[in-house]
Amino acid sequence: MKKLLILVVTCLLFATVGCSKGDTYVAGTYSAEADGYAGKVKVTITTDAKSITDVKVEGAKETEEVGGAALSVLAERIMKAQSAEIDVVTGATYTSNGAKEAALAAIEMAKKGEGANDAELTYTPGTYTGTGVGYNGEVKLDVTFDEKNIVSIEVNSQKETAYVGSPAYDILFADAIEANGSGVDVVSGATFTSRAIKEALNDAATQAGATNMTKFKSNTVVHEAQADIEETYDVVVVGAGGAGMGAAAEAAMNGLSVLVLEQNAEVGGNTLVSGGQFQAVMDYLVWDANDPEATEAVWEYNGQTYNKVKAVHGQLDTLKTILNWNEEAFDEHYFDDKEYVPGEIDLVSKAGVHAEYLPTLKALKDEIRAYVDYADKKMAAGASETDLTLFSTVNLHIFQTYYGGLRQNSDKTEWIYGDFELVKQFCEEGYDLKVWLEDQGALFNDGAQITLIGALWYRENINLGCDIDGDGNKDAAGNWGTYFLPTMNTILNTSSTAASNKIMTRTTAEKLIVEDGRVTGIEAVMYDGTKVIAHATKGVVLTTGGYAANISMVADENIYWKDSYITNNTQTTNRSSLTGSGIDMATEAGAATTGLGFTQMMPISWVDNGDLAFGNGLYGIYVNPTTGARFVDESAERDVLSLGEFANGIEYNGSQGVFLEFTNATTAITFPYPYDKYEGTTPVEISTEDVEGRVYYFSSQDELQTILDKFGMTASPADIYATIENYDKSILANEQPSDGVAKLQSTVTVGTVAEDGTYKLDGELLRVRIMAPSTHHTMGGVVVDTQRHVLDDNGTVIPGLYAAGEVTGGIHGGNRLGGNAIVEIFVSGINAANAIVEDNK
Repeated sequence: MKKLLILVVTCLLFATVGCSKGDTYVAGTYSAEADGYAGKVKVTITTDAKSITDVKVEGAKETEEVGGAALSVLAERIMKAQSAEIDVVTGATYTSNGAKEAALAAIEMAKKGEGANDAELTYTPGTYTGTGVGYNGEVKLDVTFDEKNIVSIEVNSQKETAYVGSPAYDILFADAIEANGSGVDVVSGATFTSRAIKEALNDAATQAGATNMTKFKSNTVVHEAQADIEETYDVVVVGAGGAGMGAAAEAAMNGLSVLVLEQNAEVGGNTLVSGGQFQAVMDYLVWDANDPEATEAVWEYNGQTYNKVKAVHGQLDTLKTILNWNEEAFDEHYFDDKEYVPGEIDLVSKAGVHAEYLPTLKALKDEIRAYVDYADKKMAAGASETDLTLFSTVNLHIFQTYYGGLRQNSDKTEWIYGDFELVKQFCEEGYDLKVWLEDQGALFNDGAQITLIGALWYRENINLGCDIDGDGNKDAAGNWGTYFLPTMNTILNTSSTAASNKIMTRTTAEKLIVEDGRVTGIEAVMYDGTKVIAHATKGVVLTTGGYAANISMVADENIYWKDSYITNNTQTTNRSSLTGSGIDMATEAGAATTGLGFTQMMPISWVDNGDLAFGNGLYGIYVNPTTGARFVDESAERDVLSLGEFANGIEYNGSQGVFLEFTNATTAITFPYPYDKYEGTTPVEISTEDVEGRVYYFSSQDELQTILDKFGMTASPADIYATIENYDKSILANEQPSDGVAKLQSTVTVGTVAEDGTYKLDGELLRVRIMAPSTHHTMGGVVVDTQRHVLDDNGTVIPGLYAAGEVTGGIHGGNRLGGNAIVEIFVSGINAANAIVEDNK
């Protein structure tokens, strides 16, 4: 059931004639609402005849640590200014603007002594195109009005992420039509898109000559709670991201009935907004010690022949460093009297290795020796490093995950690294994951192993979508097509329990049900307030993700970053639902946690909203916007890049670590960069159009100066051009950059190299992206074993409770390699489902 809700204004004095002569207000209490960040901001003012005597600002759905914290400050500012014309609270722009708009409306009511909703709402009939700004750009809606109502709403154009922002359209369109206004609630997990829809509706209504915009903006619908839902399944999965859908699909294939609960409006979780590729060695594509000269091989799974992947400049140096790695026990005090620099493996390799990783290191050294022998012979005969076949083994994946996550806390009192058995498990089972997904209809580029930002190596598998019925036609593309449509099809259509399985979206889990020491279910609530009690006879799997969107929790737990690097202005690549709720529920049930103080920053995030900008650092350079110099190895780990950005970047609009990335305009950023066009994952049209606040193109120092001026950057264009040229010349000479900042792996130059080898920089069209770090992945979470049982502080299994994916800790150490998340979350989800079967035999 729904009912219309019109904002009620309560006056102490019910006057209809306005203020008396000489008075400013009609004494009374007046309230108005406007859109904040995640919901409505309500401002209530009390006035006497001359002044505002009290102000209250409320916003129940605003982010507690940002917008919520700003409410009292905003009330004080309105009271002091006696006006809605106040400064925004830094880091809470949307909440501030909502409060200002609501305060202005309430003040206007007080001047008239009447509610702004009293006037009739009418329109000039017709269809009007309204515009709002969403997550990836403008959202344009065609809104049709008759004299008194919204008749229809259709999308004119948009670039929102499919199945993330797009579910908000149908939901909010229906609500807005019923409400006859834009005061409807945002859709969980689609905050930016929801806000864009509401902005576009307001724009269209203004164009239609709406006679009472205050009423239009406050008109809403209330979704009333229905009768409680109580159901029983073999398995209840909480969270429908990669880990959850992996667990649910495997459980269904194992013949178990499954309920999946998801807070957002569609399945996919944070996995939907990730890069999509996952790390796993495909042995048929890489160098084979048993056939070292092979240039192609057959993949036994499908019987097809593929060309082997070539090596990249700089990889041999990394392999030789590993070959010389100290095999003594890791010395935690090695850096007591010397500087520890994360990512500097020349230094870290001298400190030794933790005992559980020593057998892997020794086996890896044997593999590397054989490859170096092959490489030396080839290069002595005139081959270059890029002519060699790529070296890549599971042991290398394990060891790079180890040292890529081996980190020391900020006060040098604690080291952290990934649990060997958990790391070994997902590295070894990554190959099987690809087969598991393809068996369900997922599609990959089976002939490629690429890299991502902070991945350290070329072993990423490129996801293409799915062809579930095998008719040769792609059913869906991207992360949705690869990871979610196939698993959803398994859960709801093809498994033996499909008829009894269910996925409930817009449903938020609140509490684990514990009976006699065993977890037996979950209490949840739907978007309309309907209570859900879900019983699990065999197991509950928590797959709620991490807490990177909970900046307050990140800051409170942090022991890695400088405190000044994480503030209320810090942005995130994550969806708003990633707040650590699963960790809270698990700890209430007795779960132990580990690694909560380590959060990964995504070093290539858009400066305007923190969204992932995509790409990798091998094809360009990162430049200090003050000095014009390079400052970091662009192929390094993500935390290394972010640390460099914080130290060398500037602050812009509250974002710290803002830096410049320079690339050639003809170089593709890599799929799924939103401004290029692709066939599959192959770029077919590379954009050269500016995206305000994010991406700019230039071909002269004067044009670059104009861009720098937009952001108050003081670097000299001449110095930047010199930095680019010096870097390029080093790369062309197969040497380390002459500026002294190492580059372990690189692919192309920033300037243009013609087919005859001629180099040119002046006059060439270049691309610059404006980016900054934002929170991305949380290393910490609940403690689990390899079967994904959740453990308590004594290391004892909590019966009936399992966890998989980013809600768990102990896997990635202090920093996660790019592409390790997707492989780990699916592998862990599958293992949790299989453990439930074993535990209930």
